[in-house]
Amino acid sequence: MPRIWLLLVVIGVTLAGCVPTSALRMDDLYVYGAENARLTYFYGEAGQILYDGGSLTLAEPPDSATAAGAYVVKGALLAGGGPFLRVAMQPLSVEPIVVSRIPFTTDLQVAVQTDVQEVVYYDGQSFLRLLQAEDAGTVRPVVPRPRLNGLRGLGQLTNAEADALAAALTASGRPFALASLPLADLPTHAVDGLSEHRRTGVYVQRDIATDASAYRPAPERLPWDVVARGDQAVGFAAASYQLITSQTELVSLWQRAYGSRLTVPPLPNLDFQRETVIAVFMGSRSTGGYGVDVEDVSVEEGELYVDLTVTEPAPGAITTQALTSPWLILRVQRGGYAAAWLRDPGSGNLIGVARADR
Repeated sequence: MPRIWLLLVVIGVTLAGCVPTSALRMDDLYVYGAENARLTYFYGEAGQILYDGGSLTLAEPPDSATAAGAYVVKGALLAGGGPFLRVAMQPLSVEPIVVSRIPFTTDLQVAVQTDVQEVVYYDGQSFLRLLQAEDAGTVRPVVPRPRLNGLRGLGQLTNAEADALAAALTASGRPFALASLPLADLPTHAVDGLSEHRRTGVYVQRDIATDASAYRPAPERLPWDVVARGDQAVGFAAASYQLITSQTELVSLWQRAYGSRLTVPPLPNLDFQRETVIAVFMGSRSTGGYGVDVEDVSVEEGELYVDLTVTEPAPGAITTQALTSPWLILRVQRGGYAAAWLRDPGSGNLIGVARADR
């Protein structure tokens, strides 16, 4: 029995020597694409810890040491004699992003193939934000926006770690794209005795190709005007959109637009050969305060687009407590279109399409 107690005491002393006396934090940085490696930094008091089945010595860096070298972070403990631990990782089976240049513009085409927290672009001089919190399947052109403070605020990186990562990746001066990966998608790397464990994963796309197919000519804006509008149409329970292609159709819709009035205004003079005439009826609404207006009209790749702003009463607003039915008739100074695509100018999402009633 005494020998057993002696053995336990020896084991206890040994384990005690492998645990720093103050809180210890470990930060894992997974760098895929550029490195395919996990870089691990330690912060706290020097000592020994149990790590991956062995003992790891953590030491204060010499006073004369400076944070020099790729990925070296000032303030991190020496781990096994080095500024950080480096473990090779298998490349990702799917590239999270594919970023390409769009010819004749400063825009970039971004294809998101796995969920990402943020997509950043380095143009050789500064960091630019492309996307935030995007799900897999997104493919769209993006206008880069300035991202202040380099890579700070990315994932769970400290400012010093973010600066070290930025310095290492920009050392070549070449443009690259970077995606911040969701925490749940990172491999587990458990170590006992930590007060905190931070993890950040990034994927770096070094080669930025040019995608000629992503180029879209600038929209051609057309002159237009709203020839009539109101909010008391009759016979439209739901939204209805239509191209008016004849005087007969105009008369029919005009009567429905002004069906609640005793006196109907005279018909506008329209040229259905040279103009595209679009009727927009938003359908029945339970109160006042609803409306529709035109923000812009353009031609994109041969298709006619009308940007519509649809308004609703603000919460708590005092409105007419009667049924309303907003509508407008729009004239575009160019004819020959078989359809007009109606969309929200803020989101770019389609609202509907107006076609000829045949």
